[in-house]
Amino acid sequence: MRCTVAPALVLGILGVLFTTTPAAAEEPAAVVATRAAAGKSPAIPEARLALARALRRAGEGTEALAELRRGLALGPKGDLQAALLWEAARAHVDLREFGPAMASCRDLGKVAGGASRRAAGHVCAAEAHLLWRRASEALTELDKAEKDLPAARPEVSYAAKMVLGRARELEAKDAEAEGAYASAVAMLPERSEAHVALGTLQRRAVLAGKGEVSRALASLRRAVELDPADPAARLALGRALPSGSAEQVASLERAVAERPSDPEALRALAEAYVDAKRFPEARRTAEAVLRVTPNDAFAQVVAGRVALGEGKADEALRAGAAAFERQKNFAPAKLLVADANAKKGEIDLAIEAYQAAVGLDHSDPTALLRATSACLAAGRTTSAKAFAERATRDFPSSAAAWEALGDALVADGEPSLARKMYETAKGKPEADAAALDRKLAAPGLR
Repeated sequence: MRCTVAPALVLGILGVLFTTTPAAAEEPAAVVATRAAAGKSPAIPEARLALARALRRAGEGTEALAELRRGLALGPKGDLQAALLWEAARAHVDLREFGPAMASCRDLGKVAGGASRRAAGHVCAAEAHLLWRRASEALTELDKAEKDLPAARPEVSYAAKMVLGRARELEAKDAEAEGAYASAVAMLPERSEAHVALGTLQRRAVLAGKGEVSRALASLRRAVELDPADPAARLALGRALPSGSAEQVASLERAVAERPSDPEALRALAEAYVDAKRFPEARRTAEAVLRVTPNDAFAQVVAGRVALGEGKADEALRAGAAAFERQKNFAPAKLLVADANAKKGEIDLAIEAYQAAVGLDHSDPTALLRATSACLAAGRTTSAKAFAERATRDFPSSAAAWEALGDALVADGEPSLARKMYETAKGKPEADAAALDRKLAAPGLR
């Protein structure tokens, strides 16, 4: 039976943090500045376009479209009209409105002015097809644009490379996608978008055990350097940084500041606060998630993790169960249930839940690592070794996985093998060399 009381449960776990309603998030500085400029120059289409771009980037697609309509009503011609139409198409895509997006792209392709605008119309349509993950249709539009791209403006060719990269990712052709993004970087190295896409792709390779985290971080830090206010760059960098680190929290806080209603950024920030043991901020951010997306299962998990961090295992268990009931096959909810049972000393129930969480998400070693720790704490050495061995097998580039296996081998009385695991961990990306050296210096491992 579907749970119908989960929202009340979440609010009960979160507690009453405010005696009054929290103040609405302030508008990003770019929106404030461009809104003021548009107010001073209401008959200038360029001012409307600048405001619309700032609004769309802040996640306000509906208001952005209103500004674009005002700009188009002023009768701009040529490249300015084309820019307004393309921005309108992108705003419709953000709002998941495929039909209106394609209509704007068709209008863009009809704007008088030759090859560049014809190519832009097809690239615009290719972007719209990616809304529904239609790689083949997007590539067909790029083929139609191909003959006009050599004469197109640089930003049109740049957009075409970005579409090509995204389409290749959808086809699981990551090497070709990386090549497309690298080409976009070479075309317009001062733009942040291709750096973000490249870094995100590189980070995914790291998670799959095929890449180096340093490359991903370099690309994402470069994106932030080029455009410190880019919420997509801030979010992508925050996700790539060590969990709970000060740099991660700062990057995600900036992402939320630039796009206050973005549920993805809010969820990532809530998780970072939990990892940093900043529980009041985690509660407050979870409430913000619920305001944006009521009944959000992730917010329920955050509430449960806060409760668990405060030693309230029963509340955490209820929150995890409610989140899983609301969103079936949600690995974080099952992981919370496992952690709560482990905290209560119910190790058999915890192991069962950890195994379920592992089965629900094959892209993240967290469940395996927490299962290893829980089993070690409960004296279940054999189970701990089994979880850790699977972590190293499934995530061979994870330093934490090799370290966990070393811990399990120490507990099992195999110091020589444990030493090899710790040394292996030291050679992996993101290894905490100082912590591993301390373990290697322990009397039994010398």
